[in-house]
Amino acid sequence: MIRRTWALLLAVVVVVAGCGNDAEEPEVPADAVAAEETVDLDEIPTVVVPTPTPTMTPTPAPTAIPEPTPIPLPELLVWPRFEPEVWPSTPDEAAVEFALQVARGEGVAVPRPAVQSEMTATAELPRLTEDGSPFGLATTIHMQQVQLDDGALVWVVISAQSEDIVVEFPAVGELLAGGTLVRGEGNGFEGTIVFQIEDQDGLLGLALAQGGALGQNLPFETALPFDQRPASGDWATLTGFTTSAVDGSISSLTMLPMRLVDGS
Repeated sequence: MIRRTWALLLAVVVVVAGCGNDAEEPEVPADAVAAEETVDLDEIPTVVVPTPTPTMTPTPAPTAIPEPTPIPLPELLVWPRFEPEVWPSTPDEAAVEFALQVARGEGVAVPRPAVQSEMTATAELPRLTEDGSPFGLATTIHMQQVQLDDGALVWVVISAQSEDIVVEFPAVGELLAGGTLVRGEGNGFEGTIVFQIEDQDGLLGLALAQGGALGQNLPFETALPFDQRPASGDWATLTGFTTSAVDGSISSLTMLPMRLVDGS
Protein backbone atom coordinates (compact mmCIF):
# COMPACT_ATOMS: atom_id res chain seq x y z
CA MET A 1 0.00 0.00 0.00
CA ILE A 2 2.86 2.38 0.87
CA ARG A 3 4.62 1.65 -2.42
CA ARG A 4 1.54 2.48 -4.45
CA THR A 5 1.19 5.78 -2.60
CA TRP A 6 4.80 6.78 -3.34
CA ALA A 7 4.36 5.87 -6.97
CA LEU A 8 1.32 8.15 -7.28
CA LEU A 9 3.12 11.00 -5.60
CA LEU A 10 6.11 10.61 -7.90
CA ALA A 11 3.85 10.70 -10.95
CA VAL A 12 2.20 13.91 -9.72
CA VAL A 13 5.57 15.58 -9.21
CA VAL A 14 6.70 14.69 -12.70
CA VAL A 15 3.49 16.09 -14.23
CA VAL A 16 3.72 19.35 -12.24
CA ALA A 17 7.38 19.82 -13.21
CA GLY A 18 6.52 19.33 -16.86
CA CYS A 19 3.75 21.90 -16.72
CA GLY A 20 6.09 24.48 -15.11
CA ASN A 21 8.70 24.16 -17.87
CA ASP A 22 6.01 24.67 -20.55
CA ALA A 23 4.91 27.99 -18.92
CA GLU A 24 8.41 29.43 -18.66
CA GLU A 25 9.58 28.60 -22.19
CA PRO A 26 6.70 28.57 -24.64
CA GLU A 27 7.38 26.95 -27.93
CA VAL A 28 8.00 29.55 -30.73
CA PRO A 29 7.10 28.61 -34.27
CA ALA A 30 10.10 28.25 -36.57
CA ASP A 31 8.67 30.61 -39.21
CA ALA A 32 8.29 33.38 -36.60
CA VAL A 33 12.00 33.21 -35.70
CA ALA A 34 12.94 33.37 -39.33
CA ALA A 35 10.74 36.43 -39.78
CA GLU A 36 12.55 38.26 -37.01
CA GLU A 37 16.02 37.49 -38.34
CA THR A 38 15.36 38.21 -42.04
CA VAL A 39 14.87 41.83 -43.31
CA ASP A 40 13.60 42.55 -46.83
CA LEU A 41 15.73 45.50 -48.03
CA ASP A 42 13.35 46.26 -50.91
CA GLU A 43 10.62 47.18 -48.43
CA ILE A 44 12.72 49.84 -46.61
CA PRO A 45 11.69 53.28 -47.91
CA THR A 46 14.55 55.33 -49.36
CA VAL A 47 14.94 58.76 -47.77
CA VAL A 48 16.39 61.26 -50.21
CA VAL A 49 18.27 64.08 -48.50
CA PRO A 50 18.26 67.14 -50.80
CA THR A 51 21.68 68.54 -51.61
CA PRO A 52 21.75 72.22 -50.67
CA THR A 53 22.17 74.50 -53.66
CA PRO A 54 25.06 76.91 -53.04
CA THR A 55 23.95 80.51 -53.01
CA MET A 56 25.98 82.47 -55.53
CA THR A 57 26.41 86.14 -54.65
CA PRO A 58 26.39 88.07 -57.91
CA THR A 59 29.64 89.90 -58.53
CA PRO A 60 28.86 93.59 -59.04
CA ALA A 61 29.92 94.97 -62.36
CA PRO A 62 32.92 97.28 -62.09
CA THR A 63 31.93 100.91 -61.91
CA ALA A 64 33.13 102.71 -64.95
CA ILE A 65 35.08 105.89 -64.23
CA PRO A 66 33.40 108.63 -66.21
CA GLU A 67 35.66 110.57 -68.46
CA PRO A 68 35.60 114.34 -68.07
CA THR A 69 33.15 115.95 -70.42
CA PRO A 70 35.15 118.47 -72.37
CA ILE A 71 33.68 121.84 -73.18
CA PRO A 72 34.58 124.09 -76.09
CA LEU A 73 37.09 126.87 -75.77
CA PRO A 74 35.21 129.64 -73.95
CA GLU A 75 34.84 132.97 -75.67
CA LEU A 76 35.45 134.78 -72.39
CA LEU A 77 39.00 134.05 -71.31
CA VAL A 78 42.09 136.13 -70.59
CA TRP A 79 44.89 133.75 -71.57
CA PRO A 80 45.94 132.58 -74.00
CA ARG A 81 44.12 134.72 -76.54
CA PHE A 82 46.25 133.45 -79.38
CA GLU A 83 47.28 130.11 -80.86
CA PRO A 84 50.35 129.01 -78.88
CA GLU A 85 52.78 126.41 -80.15
CA VAL A 86 52.15 124.26 -77.07
CA TRP A 87 49.01 124.58 -74.97
CA PRO A 88 49.40 123.90 -71.22
CA SER A 89 48.25 120.40 -70.36
CA THR A 90 48.02 120.89 -66.57
CA PRO A 91 46.70 123.71 -64.38
CA ASP A 92 50.12 124.14 -62.77
CA GLU A 93 51.73 124.62 -66.16
CA ALA A 94 49.03 127.10 -67.17
CA ALA A 95 49.45 129.10 -63.94
CA VAL A 96 53.24 129.33 -64.29
CA GLU A 97 53.14 130.35 -67.96
CA PHE A 98 50.43 132.91 -67.28
CA ALA A 99 52.37 134.43 -64.39
CA LEU A 100 55.52 134.73 -66.51
CA GLN A 101 53.70 136.36 -69.40
CA VAL A 102 51.62 138.88 -67.47
CA ALA A 103 54.60 139.95 -65.35
CA ARG A 104 56.68 140.29 -68.53
CA GLY A 105 59.84 139.07 -66.88
CA GLU A 106 61.39 136.78 -64.31
CA GLY A 107 60.60 138.99 -61.33
CA VAL A 108 57.22 137.32 -60.88
CA ALA A 109 56.64 134.88 -58.03
CA VAL A 110 56.09 131.21 -58.79
CA PRO A 111 52.43 130.26 -58.27
CA ARG A 112 51.62 127.85 -55.49
CA PRO A 113 50.40 124.36 -56.53
CA ALA A 114 47.01 124.51 -58.20
CA VAL A 115 43.87 123.20 -56.50
CA GLN A 116 41.80 121.30 -59.06
CA SER A 117 38.10 120.40 -58.93
CA GLU A 118 37.13 118.37 -62.01
CA MET A 119 37.47 120.78 -64.94
CA THR A 120 38.27 123.93 -62.98
CA ALA A 121 41.29 124.93 -60.91
CA THR A 122 42.73 127.85 -58.98
CA ALA A 123 46.31 128.80 -58.17
CA GLU A 124 47.58 131.47 -55.80
CA LEU A 125 50.23 133.91 -56.97
CA PRO A 126 52.09 135.16 -53.85
CA ARG A 127 53.71 138.52 -53.29
CA LEU A 128 57.48 138.93 -53.19
CA THR A 129 59.63 140.57 -50.53
CA GLU A 130 62.58 142.78 -51.44
CA ASP A 131 64.89 139.77 -51.35
CA GLY A 132 62.54 137.77 -53.62
CA SER A 133 60.92 135.57 -50.98
CA PRO A 134 57.24 134.78 -51.58
CA PHE A 135 54.63 135.76 -49.00
CA GLY A 136 50.91 136.44 -48.74
CA LEU A 137 48.58 136.48 -51.74
CA ALA A 138 48.78 138.87 -54.67
CA THR A 139 46.41 137.29 -57.18
CA THR A 140 44.23 134.21 -57.54
CA ILE A 141 44.40 132.62 -60.99
CA HIS A 142 41.18 130.91 -62.16
CA MET A 143 41.54 128.20 -64.82
CA GLN A 144 39.36 125.87 -66.83
CA GLN A 145 39.96 122.71 -68.84
CA VAL A 146 38.84 122.83 -72.47
CA GLN A 147 39.14 120.67 -75.56
CA LEU A 148 40.86 121.75 -78.75
CA ASP A 149 39.79 120.82 -82.25
CA ASP A 150 42.25 117.92 -82.31
CA GLY A 151 40.72 116.45 -79.12
CA ALA A 152 43.55 117.51 -76.79
CA LEU A 153 42.50 118.58 -73.29
CA VAL A 154 44.28 121.77 -72.25
CA TRP A 155 44.00 124.46 -69.59
CA VAL A 156 43.27 128.17 -70.06
CA VAL A 157 43.01 131.11 -67.67
CA ILE A 158 39.49 132.53 -67.51
CA SER A 159 40.27 135.32 -65.02
CA ALA A 160 42.75 136.59 -62.45
CA GLN A 161 41.53 138.52 -59.43
CA SER A 162 43.30 140.36 -56.63
CA GLU A 163 41.81 141.62 -53.39
CA ASP A 164 43.86 144.80 -53.98
CA ILE A 165 41.97 145.59 -57.21
CA VAL A 166 38.25 144.90 -57.04
CA VAL A 167 36.38 145.92 -60.21
CA GLU A 168 32.67 146.58 -59.69
CA PHE A 169 31.99 148.06 -63.14
CA PRO A 170 32.00 147.06 -65.94
CA ALA A 171 30.75 143.53 -65.30
CA VAL A 172 32.50 140.63 -66.94
CA GLY A 173 31.61 140.48 -70.63
CA GLU A 174 29.94 143.92 -70.81
CA LEU A 175 32.49 146.34 -72.22
CA LEU A 176 31.19 149.36 -74.14
CA ALA A 177 32.92 149.93 -77.43
CA GLY A 178 34.76 153.25 -77.69
CA GLY A 179 35.37 153.53 -73.95
CA THR A 180 34.14 152.61 -70.53
CA LEU A 181 34.01 153.80 -66.96
CA VAL A 182 35.99 151.64 -64.53
CA ARG A 183 34.78 151.73 -60.94
CA GLY A 184 35.63 149.76 -57.83
CA GLU A 185 38.01 149.83 -54.88
CA GLY A 186 41.66 149.00 -54.40
CA ASN A 187 45.10 150.07 -53.31
CA GLY A 188 48.60 150.29 -54.74
CA PHE A 189 51.98 151.98 -54.44
CA GLU A 190 51.18 155.65 -53.77
CA GLY A 191 47.53 154.73 -54.45
CA THR A 192 48.09 154.26 -58.21
CA ILE A 193 46.29 151.52 -60.13
CA VAL A 194 46.87 151.10 -63.86
CA PHE A 195 43.99 149.99 -66.09
CA GLN A 196 44.24 148.99 -69.71
CA ILE A 197 42.27 147.32 -72.47
CA GLU A 198 44.16 144.67 -74.42
CA ASP A 199 43.48 142.23 -77.20
CA GLN A 200 45.66 139.48 -78.64
CA ASP A 201 47.64 142.02 -80.64
CA GLY A 202 48.40 144.43 -77.82
CA LEU A 203 47.25 147.57 -76.06
CA LEU A 204 44.01 149.35 -77.05
CA GLY A 205 43.61 151.88 -74.21
CA LEU A 206 45.14 152.92 -70.88
CA ALA A 207 44.10 154.95 -67.81
CA LEU A 208 45.20 155.57 -64.22
CA ALA A 209 42.97 155.29 -61.16
CA GLN A 210 43.62 156.57 -57.65
CA GLY A 211 42.79 154.23 -54.81
CA GLY A 212 44.18 153.57 -51.36
CA ALA A 213 47.73 152.79 -50.25
CA LEU A 214 49.58 150.71 -47.68
CA GLY A 215 47.17 147.81 -48.08
CA GLN A 216 44.01 149.85 -47.45
CA ASN A 217 41.40 149.71 -50.21
CA LEU A 218 39.65 152.95 -51.17
CA PRO A 219 37.04 153.59 -53.89
CA PHE A 220 38.26 154.59 -57.35
CA GLU A 221 36.64 155.64 -60.62
CA THR A 222 38.28 156.44 -63.94
CA ALA A 223 37.37 156.78 -67.62
CA LEU A 224 39.09 154.30 -69.91
CA PRO A 225 38.71 155.31 -73.57
CA PHE A 226 39.78 153.27 -76.59
CA ASP A 227 39.09 153.87 -80.24
CA GLN A 228 40.48 150.81 -81.95
CA ARG A 229 38.29 147.76 -82.18
CA PRO A 230 39.82 144.51 -80.85
CA ALA A 231 41.40 142.26 -83.45
CA SER A 232 38.91 139.54 -82.54
CA GLY A 233 36.06 141.89 -83.40
CA ASP A 234 34.34 141.58 -80.00
CA TRP A 235 36.65 140.17 -77.35
CA ALA A 236 39.15 142.01 -75.18
CA THR A 237 40.67 141.94 -71.70
CA LEU A 238 40.34 144.53 -68.95
CA THR A 239 43.52 144.54 -66.87
CA GLY A 240 44.20 146.39 -63.63
CA PHE A 241 47.55 146.15 -61.90
CA THR A 242 49.83 147.79 -59.34
CA THR A 243 53.60 147.86 -59.47
CA SER A 244 56.26 147.20 -56.87
CA ALA A 245 58.14 150.17 -55.40
CA VAL A 246 61.31 148.05 -55.42
CA ASP A 247 61.72 147.02 -59.06
CA GLY A 248 58.57 148.13 -60.85
CA SER A 249 57.31 144.56 -61.42
CA ILE A 250 53.62 143.75 -61.15
CA SER A 251 52.67 143.20 -57.50
CA SER A 252 48.88 142.76 -57.81
CA LEU A 253 46.84 141.88 -60.86
CA THR A 254 43.19 141.64 -61.88
CA MET A 255 42.31 140.50 -65.40
CA LEU A 256 38.71 140.13 -66.57
CA PRO A 257 37.41 138.94 -69.95
CA MET A 258 35.24 141.50 -71.75
CA ARG A 259 32.92 141.59 -74.74
CA LEU A 260 31.94 144.65 -76.74
CA VAL A 261 28.20 145.17 -76.41
CA ASP A 262 27.86 147.83 -79.11
CA GLY A 263 29.71 148.54 -82.34
CA SER A 264 32.16 151.25 -83.26
